[in-house]
Amino acid sequence: MIIDNDRVDAPPASERYDVCIAGGGVAGIVLATTLAERDRRVLLLEAGGLQPSDRSQQFYRGEVAARGYFDLDIARLRFLGGTSNHWSGLCRPLDPHDFVRHAHIAHSGWPLGIEALQPYLAPACEILEIEPVFGERALAQAGGELKEVIFRHSPPVRFKEKYLDFLQSSDALEVHLNANLTGLQLDRGTGWVTAAAVRGYDAEAPIRYAAAERYVLALGGIENARMLLNVAEQAPWIAAPPNDLIGRFFMEHPHHVIGHYVVNAARTDFGQELRFIAPGDALRRRQEVANCAVWVEPYVDRRAFEGDALDAVRRIICESSVYRCTPPSEAGTLRAMVEQVPNPSSRVRLSNVRDTFGLRRAVLDWRLSPIDKKTMRTVGLEIGKYFATTNIGRVRLNDWVLARDDAVPGLREGEQVGAFHHMGTTRMGHSPADGVVDRDCRMFTVPNLYLAGSSVFPTVGCANPTLTIVQLTLRLADHLLAA
Repeated sequence: MIIDNDRVDAPPASERYDVCIAGGGVAGIVLATTLAERDRRVLLLEAGGLQPSDRSQQFYRGEVAARGYFDLDIARLRFLGGTSNHWSGLCRPLDPHDFVRHAHIAHSGWPLGIEALQPYLAPACEILEIEPVFGERALAQAGGELKEVIFRHSPPVRFKEKYLDFLQSSDALEVHLNANLTGLQLDRGTGWVTAAAVRGYDAEAPIRYAAAERYVLALGGIENARMLLNVAEQAPWIAAPPNDLIGRFFMEHPHHVIGHYVVNAARTDFGQELRFIAPGDALRRRQEVANCAVWVEPYVDRRAFEGDALDAVRRIICESSVYRCTPPSEAGTLRAMVEQVPNPSSRVRLSNVRDTFGLRRAVLDWRLSPIDKKTMRTVGLEIGKYFATTNIGRVRLNDWVLARDDAVPGLREGEQVGAFHHMGTTRMGHSPADGVVDRDCRMFTVPNLYLAGSSVFPTVGCANPTLTIVQLTLRLADHLLAA
């Protein structure tokens, strides 16, 4: 059943649910529908409506500090379906080594291995409407230094449309639209959440309280941290040392065009399709870099191969004798999607500015580490070597990539910089000393409060997060069903 808080009262205080979920995006919808299908009484709170609105979206405004980033209300969508309403559909699971601790990457490693998520790969792929077949292959003559990895493309699934009929018809599930979570009531003695405070948009609307056995925040990588930091102002023990981790380790996937390439006309086998090249395990270990997927992306506009434009490509990219008389068959860009390594100084914190519900707005302080640029440079150079030694063609890396400093261009320089992948601010850990939640996504300091979504990722690999979000959410559903 769907209830619009603009038209009726907010959740009644007398009602008690098995699970109260805040956030109607990918994680929230998958969790709510999975639990409701097993006859659990579920309340799903969505702060927006069925369509985007300026009224709802303005609550995502915030500040961007340090490294430049997109406006926070542009990078996120605050209506039913969340960011699934604008995602591209690119999917790949994390690699086995993404879960492992690496000596050259501080704070790396998950408290669980890939085997914990494997049972949920096929069902997650069914939800995303993709084949559960992924893989990789070592590139011939690359000496194991490089490999080609396979991504799948979801249609992409828009979760509002996919699940709307179920959300409307389920007797076990109540979906409250325009229902803003404004706080959590906690019992100081037990540490448990006793109620969720909810308000509509009307300035005169009272705060209502929803009670449940368990609560789940599925608000997104920035908002999960923002809500917990606001709650911690009234309940500071949930973030006190050694638990001063809420909001830290914000990670994105830095996106940068690192260079351009041309393909030798004789290499008709190279083709015109988009390819994804990643470093092999030996290269990552030896060079002490992180994971990375480089998009070998042909120019879409065939006019780039005509007349003066072709000559310009030849002059700019390479002056090799291979191309002085023979035009290239293909040309394109090398776009890197990089695994940002965990950095405790990269974080979400609170502004002194409050929204109309009294919650302090988010400040995104996104910081890269030297290894992030080193990864781009190392993999770019290896791809250039591979193109040359196999006579595929030639690569020219951008000057800033080759520079032996930590500088990376930003939005002002025309770079994409990121992909709206907000991860890591409530990371999973072995204990309160290294994580906000345990391996079951339950907060160490609040026993009946869980976090869902990519905010729990300790490391992020170089795969788009949606597939892993769905896998983790299905695993969380099983945990809640068994509890």
